[in-house]
Amino acid sequence: MAIAGIVLSVTEGRLPETREALRAFPGIVDVQGLEDDSRLAAVLESPSRRLQADLENLSGLRHVQQLDVAYVNYEEDLDGQGHMACPPHCARGPRRCVSVPEGEPS
Repeated sequence: MAIAGIVLSVTEGRLPETREALRAFPGIVDVQGLEDDSRLAAVLESPSRRLQADLENLSGLRHVQQLDVAYVNYEEDLDGQGHMACPPHCARGPRRCVSVPEGEPS
């Protein structure tokens, strides 16, 4: 499980309807308005494997102009030694090997 704090910049005059859309989104546990009347802060709880997709879906909500991630906590995904497993190579796309001429730093 991942917990992400996000800040959403919203089209002027559209905070109330955007706040309601956020509250209806699965995994959103808190929504607060910020002082400047054009941004909302929210907390998203999402399975780690789905976090990126959920952030992309939130970013695509009507009237959301920008989504910034303030923090992400993956605490429950850490093993007993404080490590997280790397995603499989296919998750990052194909690997490319690059030759580095001898004597140059790699």
